[in-house]
Amino acid sequence: MKKKRVIEINIWDDITMEYISSIRPGEEELGLIIKGHLLIENILNQIIEIKFKNSKLLFDDNRTNSFSVKLNILYSLGFIPKYIFQNITNINKIRNQYAHNLKVDSSKLTFIYYREDKKINNKGYFKKKRNPVKEYIKLLCFGTLSELRNLFIKEFGKKP
Repeated sequence: MKKKRVIEINIWDDITMEYISSIRPGEEELGLIIKGHLLIENILNQIIEIKFKNSKLLFDDNRTNSFSVKLNILYSLGFIPKYIFQNITNINKIRNQYAHNLKVDSSKLTFIYYREDKKINNKGYFKKKRNPVKEYIKLLCFGTLSELRNLFIKEFGKKP
């Protein structure tokens, strides 16, 4: 029987806690998505640094090797599972919408969150919220950071 490995996590030294603690009361959607996107990119960069012998080549040219390119490389090589890839892709789409508009058209959001075992459509749930876009962004970023952190710990035996 395989012995289970237990990893203790100090929540004050955790990337998901860093996201939660960075959120200010009344934080706008733009701040939520930018912070989540940056923390996710940080983890993706760490995976690249560990997995690629010449990782510096991917970091030297930010225009050619954008966030999307790095994400697609990691996914296509099997370093990130499909459900995490789909959530990160949704975060990147929202972030790009904010890069070109001050407000996001909520009708263009899917309100979907992917888990390992299923796709959860939260549209009905979030429509009841006072600010559905803000609540969805928080769930999407926090959930994705948690999943990515857990993947990192499982793969590398340490926290990102």
